Amino acid sequence: MLGNPHYYRSTIRNYVIAFGSMFNDVQIKRTNSAGAVLSTIDVPLAYGPTQKYLSRINKINSDGEPALVLPRMSFEISGFAYGPDRKLSKVGKITKQNHSTDINKKNVIYNPVPYDITFTLSVMTKNADDATQIVEQILPYFTPSFIIPIKEATEVGIVRDTPLTLDSVDYQDEYEGDYLSRRSLIWTLGFTMNGFLYGLPREQKLIRTAITNTKKTNTTDQFTKNTITTDPATAAKTDAWSFINTFDEDFGDVS
Repeated sequence: MLGNPHYYRSTIRNYVIAFGSMFNDVQIKRTNSAGAVLSTIDVPLAYGPTQKYLSRINKINSDGEPALVLPRMSFEISGFAYGPDRKLSKVGKITKQNHSTDINKKNVIYNPVPYDITFTLSVMTKNADDATQIVEQILPYFTPSFIIPIKEATEVGIVRDTPLTLDSVDYQDEYEGDYLSRRSLIWTLGFTMNGFLYGLPREQKLIRTAITNTKKTNTTDQFTKNTITTDPATAAKTDAWSFINTFDEDFGDVS
């Protein structure tokens, strides 16, 4: 595409995983009138549209059990939008020495493009207390943003603190039909994640030797050649290293 070789960093996938991991350990507790805990329920979380699960609420399996048991949570990506307020310079670069294949090269990528990814989280329960238990475990963490460290570009080691912002909270009571129909309470929470997408990765050689030519003082025809190299020549950024200066006093004429 666009004349470039194929590349894929799983960036969007990482954003989806990061979002889902925020809500994959929610529990509710059932108590008696004295407040003693009778049972603890882990609330299942899955990716998919809310309508997919609602359509299964009133279905019965061949063994006579409900096709879907509440409470349950689901989430999905609901949109992408370019983030112009977070735009970075087009010519800016991010570099890192390549330790895995060739330490004399560096990985280079241009500044990423900002995109706002919107998510919808749905909380589905059959009674109000279950719903409020779940929602009260989520809302206090967003004021209105929560910061998540996400690995974005492994070749240059970028782990960015990514804001996840709570935009909206809606409530709906799905209770239609006769008294035998199952009731479903739905809380819908809208979020925006401020993500970045990176372009084509590149490799460049590291500059390990610098040469400068300086005109000698009080002469008209001589240059001094100054060569600066790293010691050792294969030094990595995290190694102990220094510079070696070599001077050639009679390098050449001005002409």
